[in-house]
Amino acid sequence: MGRKKIHFYLHTFCRYFLATMIISYAFAKILGTQFTSQPGTYDKPVGMLSGFELTWYYYGYSLWYGLFIAGTQIASSLLLFFRKTTRLGIVLFLSFMVNILLVDFAYDINGAKGFALLLTMMALFVFFSEFPLFIKYFLTEPPLYQDQERPSWVNKFSKVKLVYIPLVFVGFFFLLSTLKDKFMGQNQFYGTWQNTDSTAQYHRLNFEASNTFKVNASCDNAKIASGKYAFTEDTIKLKAFTKAYQKLLNNDRTNLILTADTTQMYVLIKGKYAINHNLLVIQTDSAKLSFKRIR
Repeated sequence: MGRKKIHFYLHTFCRYFLATMIISYAFAKILGTQFTSQPGTYDKPVGMLSGFELTWYYYGYSLWYGLFIAGTQIASSLLLFFRKTTRLGIVLFLSFMVNILLVDFAYDINGAKGFALLLTMMALFVFFSEFPLFIKYFLTEPPLYQDQERPSWVNKFSKVKLVYIPLVFVGFFFLLSTLKDKFMGQNQFYGTWQNTDSTAQYHRLNFEASNTFKVNASCDNAKIASGKYAFTEDTIKLKAFTKAYQKLLNNDRTNLILTADTTQMYVLIKGKYAINHNLLVIQTDSAKLSFKRIR
């Protein structure tokens, strides 16, 4: 049996195998056997979720997104069944299959890695079987609008891109770095601190970006208060929104409130503080609060 005939049989087998297998994944999403989280998942804190649980909850959050992926998989399957549409089908197949493979390995989806790798390798075999055609279409074929078809002044200034492109990369890098330092900077308080007194009202104190904080009642994440904090070398003050205003903020689903009203705040905690490694002690006028950093 010649090499060309072997390639034909292998290429045909891969096309039909990929088209057949991906149909099962599409119907699994439509029927709800994929991207469906078990009831117990919803009672776990986010930090306790496994990679599989986190991935399934994330993708299953939106019904139409799962159906869109299923539709894409069905379309690629139908295209792969026919020789004339195989090229389009394999490009569409790889567009989601590579992402699936990366998710399986990045989020440690045990039981799916091997088969995802097999499907990806088979798809790459089909794709590279006609790789010269893709090279010709994407790289060697003349681009849309040749020089003679464009205005002369555009051709004269075409070299400007050699300056513009580096400016875009450098400019956005420094812009986002500056915004990160300003709005997402991490000081010595940043993180989650747990009260060493298990009976205390303030069970967990979360210092977050932009000098904001959240206070949780217990490990079930029932939030008591949230607001902003300010500190000096030895003093810290936490100001929280009133319950009525906090409820208003929580119900602002359309983000109509662009800037929170700071007049609706009261002093929740104020006192001298000391940080010793992973221990934070705040001495207020009436009590001594001790917190241990847990993350």
